[in-house]
Amino acid sequence: MTSNIKQVFDFLHKVENLKRTKRFKTVDDINGDSVGDHTWRLALMAFVVAEELKIDVDVLKSLKIALAHDLPESITDDIDQKRKKLENISNEEKRESEEKAMREIIQDLPSDLGQELLNLWLEYEEGETREARFVKALDKIEGLMTHLELYNGKIDGYDLTAKHGNKEVKKFPEIAEFFKNFKEELKIEFQKHNLEWKKEYDDYR
Repeated sequence: MTSNIKQVFDFLHKVENLKRTKRFKTVDDINGDSVGDHTWRLALMAFVVAEELKIDVDVLKSLKIALAHDLPESITDDIDQKRKKLENISNEEKRESEEKAMREIIQDLPSDLGQELLNLWLEYEEGETREARFVKALDKIEGLMTHLELYNGKIDGYDLTAKHGNKEVKKFPEIAEFFKNFKEELKIEFQKHNLEWKKEYDDYR
């Protein structure tokens, strides 16, 4: 037992730097939040949204998926859309890099615990279960919320921003009501900057 606890402590030390791993680093004039910040609010969102909307998901499993989904970034750093484009990183290369990092992160954990974390990460990546689709949709919304909050009203890449998350919410329509509230906030920002709000931006239902 003592040996296993030491392994858990070593793992927790290993992923500690997620609290300082910045997101949106490739975006000009923005001081991005950390992966740890993002993971915390995503997990909180999963809990409160599931409770408020009475969504039929395994909430505990959803929380576990949320906590596991970005663990590889403690090694790979954040690979956002702009970085993928700048460094010519394909989706397949990103997936392979992150899976390799995930396996490295869990290698010193007790085997059952390490395998559970890996399975949770793979479940999120594959997006086949209700819990995975739920967390994926919320993950997109959380990123959009942070983008809008940290930009303090400045809209950058507005066309991509306005459509971001639509595909994932379509796959989990139970949170369309929650997403609608965010879209209303985004529309207000578009109006402030005299940007056209296109019909396709509401294509998430």
